[in-house]
Amino acid sequence: MTRALLIAMLLLSAAPAAAQSSREAQLADLALVRTEYLPKEMAYSAAARAAADRRLSALEARAGALTPSELLVGLSEVGALADNAHSGLRYHDPLAVPDKRLPLRLLWFTDGLIVARASGEAGDLAGARVLTIEGLSPGALYERTRGLKGGKAVDRKKYLPELIESEGVLHAMGLAKAPDALRLSLRLPNGRRVERRITMVPQAASPTAEFIRLWSPQPLAGETGWTAVKPASTPLYLQDPDQPFRLVDLPDRDALYIQFRSNEDEDGHPIADFLKAADARIAATRPRHLIIDLRFDVGGNLLTTLDFMRRLPAAATGRTFVLVGPHTYSAGIVSAAAVKKGGGERVTVVGDELGDRLHFWSEGGLVRLPNSHLALRYTNGQFDLDKGCAGKPACLDDMVMVNFVSLEPRIRAPITARAWLAGRDPAMEAISVALAKPE
Repeated sequence: MTRALLIAMLLLSAAPAAAQSSREAQLADLALVRTEYLPKEMAYSAAARAAADRRLSALEARAGALTPSELLVGLSEVGALADNAHSGLRYHDPLAVPDKRLPLRLLWFTDGLIVARASGEAGDLAGARVLTIEGLSPGALYERTRGLKGGKAVDRKKYLPELIESEGVLHAMGLAKAPDALRLSLRLPNGRRVERRITMVPQAASPTAEFIRLWSPQPLAGETGWTAVKPASTPLYLQDPDQPFRLVDLPDRDALYIQFRSNEDEDGHPIADFLKAADARIAATRPRHLIIDLRFDVGGNLLTTLDFMRRLPAAATGRTFVLVGPHTYSAGIVSAAAVKKGGGERVTVVGDELGDRLHFWSEGGLVRLPNSHLALRYTNGQFDLDKGCAGKPACLDDMVMVNFVSLEPRIRAPITARAWLAGRDPAMEAISVALAKPE
């Protein structure tokens, strides 16, 4: 027997074993989803749970033939059927992250999909408005991809760009011709329309950051070779982007501005120390008005700030404004409700719709899949800050006691793409107008 023939026979005999191993690995992961995730996820309605079971069965039938991207998409859809923002797929383990990603970062506003950062062959696209991706308008693209994430539309649009940018996702959904490149039509800041086929690059060459950090033009840690949008000016809410908590005196408005981007300790920033500093500043300066900016408060441990938020309105002799928007989420929503509950009609809600419903499921934990390294977050505790959930399963309203409040903005002032690019803050502008009027 020749050496070449022996090698060929060995390869042929190894192929079924490799395929079987891949099938066994995928079936093992899917079995954990069936036994550990589906029974624990309490946000599913009965109909949605049945639909998730059918989607999981379809994945099991194709086990061994699924590409990593197809598995990621399929499990995203299983989790998204809970229609709950806290539930669903998590894929940020380094071994689960798709190998490549577009050399640009997208932000989805109510009035457009914008390139916030770009590099390499796409470096000149920072600030461009996306007109189509693979021939689909942003609206059509959202309708085709919304099934990857549960929750309100504004919340889905925060997370979908990362999936859209990632290798294989749109291809696995039948929306892109190639797994590692996308065709985009864009309008540049100068008004010129361009068509590009953009090839994805290794993830290692890409900056990583929470989506809220992409709003700021300041470089990310370790970011080189990337061009960020440069707004005409940097409004207060975008300044010091790496500071999770901020205090800024506004003497021209006789106000203290308090910004939260989190409700828990962040690296080098203990939240308890910040709360003490805020109390001390209020006692020392006695501001007439308070402006509490929760528009980028993505949550954390709600108990760390709950008492502080409840008593904040009493510290103002004048008016208290609480700023909210699509990135106000989880403990950030509870914080806004605590301020409103604590101050009642003396508190004016300013901004845009919240990032989640007032009735949501959270808490829970992760089911980690050992072979794909994907994970699914299940939820097992519910809050209803609007109508209350007393008497319903796993109700946690007693933990916060801030239900029966409305967080509908009395002053609507969304941050649109147009306002962001112009360096404007419509909410702070509206507050200045309100303070100029007699109380």
